[in-house]
Amino acid sequence: MAHAEPAHKGPIVTPPAHTDAYMDMGARRGMWKAFGSFSAWGSLLVMLVVGYATFTITMHIPWIGALIGFAVFGIGVGLLMNMGGAWVATVIGLAVLAVFIQVLIWLGGLLLG
Repeated sequence: MAHAEPAHKGPIVTPPAHTDAYMDMGARRGMWKAFGSFSAWGSLLVMLVVGYATFTITMHIPWIGALIGFAVFGIGVGLLMNMGGAWVATVIGLAVLAVFIQVLIWLGGLLLG
């Protein structure tokens, strides 16, 4: 029967009794700031997409009216939350994409008769 070596009982250097999980506080603050930004961007994008779809599909609001309304809403909320120019550019880009998709739908309707 082979003889097993004894396992080490702990780390080489014993940590103090209470620490902040060995993480630099600057890194921790940066992580929470990034998490907050990701959450704000994600939740606002979901609100814009679901709101636009709800207004156009279920409430029968014309697509251009809903698009303008939600673009203004998105830019306004983004400015109130200090999300910066990247947010404004994203909302404008999504509005341009929505107009492009609507033009494709219109052209497809013309082709089908």
